[in-house]
Amino acid sequence: MARFQHTVTLAPVPRRWFESCVATLHDLAEATDAEDTNAEVARLRLPDGRPLPGLVLARGAHLRPGARYRPVNEESGEPDADQCVTVRAWDRRRETALEVVTVDGAPDHPARLDCALTLKSAERPREASLSVTLTPSGGKRDKHLGGTGRVHLDLDGWWRAAGRGRHPSRAPLTGTLTHAFARVGVTVVPRPAPDGRWLVTVKIRAGGRSFARPLVPLAAALLGRRARRACAESLDRAAATWNAQVPALVRMDAERLRAELTDALLGARRAHTGKE
Repeated sequence: MARFQHTVTLAPVPRRWFESCVATLHDLAEATDAEDTNAEVARLRLPDGRPLPGLVLARGAHLRPGARYRPVNEESGEPDADQCVTVRAWDRRRETALEVVTVDGAPDHPARLDCALTLKSAERPREASLSVTLTPSGGKRDKHLGGTGRVHLDLDGWWRAAGRGRHPSRAPLTGTLTHAFARVGVTVVPRPAPDGRWLVTVKIRAGGRSFARPLVPLAAALLGRRARRACAESLDRAAATWNAQVPALVRMDAERLRAELTDALLGARRAHTGKE
């Protein structure tokens, strides 16, 4: 078993701001309309009437369970048959759940990527989870290229640990990455820094599976120092990016945040047409 630990300092995110952000995202999605046409797909329009570029409703009623959306291919202007987003649940009091499926038909290594995102709940966010499954479809020669990843965030536990400084009985943010030959576990625990920021400690444990079980300790002995340095540098870069961007975001009120999100949705259209 190989182990790694590193602590970074992050700009804090107020819980009220986070909850406001979640509510704003739901408000914007619910205020977006699907055109009632006889076409096979329905175009989407933002609350101000402008068309939402790059996404169409391909099946079902907007934001109802089973609703399926597809991105629009920039070259053909047609919905992309290899990608879709499906609404599994949309209930602000209970759960919001989305499923994203991408099919890669590459002749050398065809595969399917399934992602599921769940939030409980939009009215009072308590926990969020993400699962990712990569399934090769190239036969036996590709069977070891797949894997799964899962992340779970206990939002109540995160802000308790970040605000009170009490070490939680379990990490509020956990993740696992499972492959045929290896399994990696990650825990993330925050605590308050003296200056009000977050001190966030990341712990990683990696172990081999199947015939690769004895190889992980050997690799850790040979490459451990280099691997630890690379992990620490990656976390430090991620922290630097967070600290450069998050403070400006959390200073936005709900109206400004909604405007920024709308502009971001329209950004793809501006880039494609060259219009401001």
